[in-house]
Amino acid sequence: MEESTNKVKKKGRGIFLFLKASVSSQIASWVDMGLSFVLFSVVNLTMYDGFFAKAIGAATGGVINCCINYKWTFRPEGCSKRTVAVKYAMVWIGSLLLNSFGTAFVTGFVSEIPVLTEWGISKDTVFFVAQLAVSLVVSICWNFMLQRYFVFNNVDIKGRVEKVTKKIKHHNGE
Repeated sequence: MEESTNKVKKKGRGIFLFLKASVSSQIASWVDMGLSFVLFSVVNLTMYDGFFAKAIGAATGGVINCCINYKWTFRPEGCSKRTVAVKYAMVWIGSLLLNSFGTAFVTGFVSEIPVLTEWGISKDTVFFVAQLAVSLVVSICWNFMLQRYFVFNNVDIKGRVEKVTKKIKHHNGE
């Protein structure tokens, strides 16, 4: 009992862990936005309307977030850095896709509401609010949850895939 209590205290739980993950995310976001801005405005990396500047900023922010979460937020035990990096990359790519498509979907859907146009709310404002709302949902429901329970946890992926495969085969009568 005492050993499991010590692990809980060491790993962190609840709101404190969420706050640490939020601080890590904020640091990474500021690096992402700052580096993107410097590359776009100062270095003049404007090719494809700033795509490369943003991509480099986002990748750098992702690496920083992973490192901070590995060393400070989640402090995984028994997880190799390589395994964490691969799992983090998978979650990060999913986050990128959810944010991109989610923002586009919400912007397109909300922009079609006639009353917003009547009130003088521009498509730029709709995009900004959609981006903020989608990023908050993705941050909590996707990034934090998967980082906490998958990326920075020693999860037997191969064993779980084999279990699911067996259940599917059994269900299909194979």
